[in-house]
Amino acid sequence: MKQIFIYALTFAVIVLPTVFFTILADKQVKKNSQEKTQSEGFFRIIKPFTEILMLAGVGNLFRKAFPGKCSELQKQLNFAGLKITAAEVFCMKIFLLVISAVAVGCVTAGVVDEENRISIPVAALIAAMIGWCIPGISIDNMVKERRIAILKAIPYSIDLIASAMRGGLDFSAAVRFYVKLGIDSPLTDEYSQMLREMELGVVRTVALQNMADRIQIREFTSFAAAIAMGTELGAPLTETMEIQGEEMRKARFAMAECKAQRAPSLMLLPMALFILPAVFIIILTPVFLKMREAGVPLF
Repeated sequence: MKQIFIYALTFAVIVLPTVFFTILADKQVKKNSQEKTQSEGFFRIIKPFTEILMLAGVGNLFRKAFPGKCSELQKQLNFAGLKITAAEVFCMKIFLLVISAVAVGCVTAGVVDEENRISIPVAALIAAMIGWCIPGISIDNMVKERRIAILKAIPYSIDLIASAMRGGLDFSAAVRFYVKLGIDSPLTDEYSQMLREMELGVVRTVALQNMADRIQIREFTSFAAAIAMGTELGAPLTETMEIQGEEMRKARFAMAECKAQRAPSLMLLPMALFILPAVFIIILTPVFLKMREAGVPLF
């Protein structure tokens, strides 16, 4: 019976956390693929409730009071692919702030007694702050995930475009060839927008720079600058693109190596929380049981 207890305790301390984090890691891949859809669904659900605030002119007040902040937020929304305006996001924040504060305040008022009434405004204030921050956090996460996806796809897209140009296509036709491949990536959408700008008469270097300003990735900014310089100097674009693609791959591998070097330090916390306590339990539990049988006081 004692051995069964020890085995059960060891299983609970070691195996269950391991299984939990393994399942969590497996679900993370599916979660990343569905995160954008879920975030868009969140904004679609909240949007109808903010129409009253928009009709009341709250959104216009935000645009007039904070034009710089509004412009920056609108760029993030466009990059994330959300079909909403910065003013609507501001109204969503106000709506969530009020709803969160009222809901949590009412629940807290019904739970606490008369002596702890001070906790009602505290809980409502904390809930209001969380409600205000939720839209901004969701947008930042969507922008971050989209930027990471673009960063991963850039080197391979440059290789494909350079290969198409070696086959006799010009830059615009090579980019259009890449877009028609139908690769499911945010980078494909950005290339499509760049092509639309070029079809409207925007110069290639300007369209590339506009794309670099939208995605705000240092490696692609360097690539756009190299293409612009190569165009001005008359250098072969294919060689320039191959060099830039190779440099981006090296930068990505260096980033992966940096993350791998940080792994041991990141493992200290899980080891301290799960592995070391389990080891101590395995070692000390039989000792405690023997001491208890012998009538030795444990504490």
